[in-house]
Amino acid sequence: MSLKSKEELLTTLSDALSEIAKHKDQQKAIEEYLAQNHNMLRGSFIEVVAQPDKVNINEKEKIAVFVNAIYEITSNETINPKLYFSAKDIKSLKQFKFENEGQVSFPYTISSAIRVTNEDYLTALSYKELAALENHQLLTYNFDTQRLAKKTVNKKTGEITRKKDIKNASVNSIMKLMKEGKYSPSTLLFNVLVDGNSSISFDDGELTIHEGSTLNIIDGAHRLEAIVRIIEEDPEFEGYMNVDLKYYPIEKAQKLLAVTNTVNRFDKTLVKYYGGEQFGQEITKHLMTLPVLKDRIEIKTAIDKKITITNFAIVSESIQSIFNPQNSKDRYDVQDVLKKFYEYLIPSYEDQLVKNRIKNLEVSWISHHNMHVGFIAIAKKLYDKFGKDFPVDSIIKIIDGIDFDRESSGLTPIMAGQGKANAAKVKKEIREFIEQETDRILR
Repeated sequence: MSLKSKEELLTTLSDALSEIAKHKDQQKAIEEYLAQNHNMLRGSFIEVVAQPDKVNINEKEKIAVFVNAIYEITSNETINPKLYFSAKDIKSLKQFKFENEGQVSFPYTISSAIRVTNEDYLTALSYKELAALENHQLLTYNFDTQRLAKKTVNKKTGEITRKKDIKNASVNSIMKLMKEGKYSPSTLLFNVLVDGNSSISFDDGELTIHEGSTLNIIDGAHRLEAIVRIIEEDPEFEGYMNVDLKYYPIEKAQKLLAVTNTVNRFDKTLVKYYGGEQFGQEITKHLMTLPVLKDRIEIKTAIDKKITITNFAIVSESIQSIFNPQNSKDRYDVQDVLKKFYEYLIPSYEDQLVKNRIKNLEVSWISHHNMHVGFIAIAKKLYDKFGKDFPVDSIIKIIDGIDFDRESSGLTPIMAGQGKANAAKVKKEIREFIEQETDRILR
């Protein structure tokens, strides 16, 4: 089959770019593909979409890369690379990398910085500088020091992935104000993560973030996204933002997030997760690293029914009140007990607690997120009776011996009080009911 002409390619590419101009999601996806596979600077492809005449048809390799990226994302057969390029050309385009002028990298120096302490600095950066930091991936999003993540679960594998939870409506509102000149500079919060690899230096008003460093955005992700999109649309757009830059380890950065309350109020459970220092909270953070509970304990108040099974506040407050750890020895003892308990509980009741939790919740209280109060009460009873070497088959004996059926369970009148009675009162009654049932079964 003979290849189509250069003129036909130019016409088809122009038509494809015109169609892509109508779909922001496609533009973003193609740009991400080009950045990941060909080192193209973010924002460059969107410029091409806006100004197709910038494409030089004589730059065969670049054209091939654009055509391939468009085809990979859109599956538009009219621009299939095989119609215009030889097998050899298509093979070689996979290795093509853009040479970006003005590449931003570490070490990165910020002029006109003010040193408040050796850990705290203040400055102002232009929209162009901020967009460059983001587009060149010097500024990163750390899920351990951010407000919340959007979770998705693979239905086939059960694997959970996290990504930035960016609300387009919020970004668009900010962009509108910026374009109208009505958005006054506010303060973004960044952190150079103290992790053994990052380092900074300060000299005569210049702050340098050295090679190997990790620079995270702590607060201001929506404002940053608005800035990036504006610069993509108009590379010469002028604007500045104040930046509060920290040099903190992960724990201190998390506590900083807990006390930071700017435009959007933080979820109360998230504040407990990042800012809490009670033993119950520290134990819960450890439990959340276990494979059986990873990404299953929500760090915000609302439960994502498709993914999470309870939340941080329920588990940590139950541990604190039921086990009442007083010192570091207690903390590690309780941690060991609950690790053993949950590693046996979850696989034993995986259908009710994880896989078909939503459906099972219609008929059984065992699947309810507040029932983890009861599970922790069971673990405490086993610990009191047998110590850390409690027999795990007792977990099955106890849970199978309790009536969780919504029609007949003694839990039903208790659970009916949710939303009416005080939440703490309901949890207290759940605990008391489960403790009484456990005593009966273990007697």
